[in-house]
Amino acid sequence: MHASCPVSTSATLVHVRDHIVGVLMARWPRQILFGDVDAMYASAATVADPSLAGKLVAVGSPPPRGIVTAASYPARRFGVKAAMPTGHALRLCPNLILVSPDFGLYRRLHDHMRQVTDELFPASAWSSIDEFYADVTDLQSLHPTPTALGQKVKNAIFEATGLRCTIAIATGKIVAKVAADFHKPDGLAVIEPGTEAAFLAPKPVQALPGIGPKSATALQQVGIHVIEDLLDLRFEATLKRFWGSRLSAMQARAQGIDFEPVLTGRMQKSMGHETTFNVDTADYCFVQETLRGFLSDLAHEMRLDGLEAGGFTIKVKDCRFRVTTRCRRFPKPTNYDPEMWLHIQPALESLVIPGTAYRLVGLSLAHLVPASLSLFDDRTSKAVAAMDRIIQKHGTGVMRLGGTPEK
Repeated sequence: MHASCPVSTSATLVHVRDHIVGVLMARWPRQILFGDVDAMYASAATVADPSLAGKLVAVGSPPPRGIVTAASYPARRFGVKAAMPTGHALRLCPNLILVSPDFGLYRRLHDHMRQVTDELFPASAWSSIDEFYADVTDLQSLHPTPTALGQKVKNAIFEATGLRCTIAIATGKIVAKVAADFHKPDGLAVIEPGTEAAFLAPKPVQALPGIGPKSATALQQVGIHVIEDLLDLRFEATLKRFWGSRLSAMQARAQGIDFEPVLTGRMQKSMGHETTFNVDTADYCFVQETLRGFLSDLAHEMRLDGLEAGGFTIKVKDCRFRVTTRCRRFPKPTNYDPEMWLHIQPALESLVIPGTAYRLVGLSLAHLVPASLSLFDDRTSKAVAAMDRIIQKHGTGVMRLGGTPEK
């Protein structure tokens, strides 16, 4: 018979202490998660029609005036990309499958993703329909590693929508955003505290948020090609002339120093739609009906978000590429289509010149504020609510408020 070995109480306490210290040392001082849905519009087309999975897909309108809104990753390998004329995209990729935009579908998928982030995170903010930030600092005790948390988020979004996304976790929003850009598609990146500057250093200078294409070209012309060049003393004088007092802030970004908070209560200032017609048109009724369709979509979006618009802007571009606009305020903020159309329609009529052919029309609603609780009488409220339920299920093309009483 073997004698049992006595357990040392002091040894156990030392083990527990070392485990606690290890956990505390592993805890990040700040942990920001960034999510970016991969090619959302093109991916949404695959969700709607699974037979498109893995194929050469682009979302946009047909030539000769059509523009590509988004392209699947297989199509991107042929050089197809957003903002490219559709005709050019078809020449690059003759087997390209062109799909019309479906804003109702995008909105429904976005709503499902917001439900996921609201359930997972105490503080999150969507910066666009397909990108979000979340402050997950206080969740570290609930997840064994940042990688485990990131995978959980990816899985939850896919289960809710069928969409793949890239997740990056870092100590700040800037590094997380850059990391996601370099790990697409369907990626997962974790940039550990203290490694931010080393991660950013070899990246192209245009990868740093705040440096656009024109600035990047100007910097490259003087020999500044990668982010670490922004910290090189050889370029200090040149950079001071380039950015002046903003240089120190840009150099902090280049080192990954970023304390910008995730602001969950940021109010959206405006929303809008515009389109370029396949053929220039002088048909006022067609232009008016296009704008009326935009209003239906936007008003529906506002009601879902609990918002009202205080004003609007109409934009038209004629066949000579001259752009004109009309900006007006509503008597009071509203999200009720017929009420808004009473002011938008005469503004459009004053803007369009009879006999002039137009190639583009757009509408944006601005000065957005939280919706009041008693916009309509009971009968109208029920009609609007019933219509929104139908639109939410079947899309905005099914019906709109044109027949709803205006008073």
